[in-house]
Amino acid sequence: MRILVYHGDCGDEYWLADTPERLIAAQRKLFQRLDDWGCYDDNVDHIIQARAGNIRAIRWILDFHQNYEDEGWDIEEVMDPLT
Repeated sequence: MRILVYHGDCGDEYWLADTPERLIAAQRKLFQRLDDWGCYDDNVDHIIQARAGNIRAIRWILDFHQNYEDEGWDIEEVMDPLT
């Protein structure tokens, strides 16, 4: 099972990402959270597209900013205790 983990200053946040649909939803949630916090002030094309929900633009931005302070995240494998 996979989760998306955001490594924030106030502690980590986790989103289930065990299917393609959940991964997309988790990436959208993470982008929205970072955008709400003012991480993306620029009105460049990728930001505009991401704000409109374009998952390619969201993934590009998250990947590009992954090593920025307060924007670190990764996909981690977790164990399902029922298997």
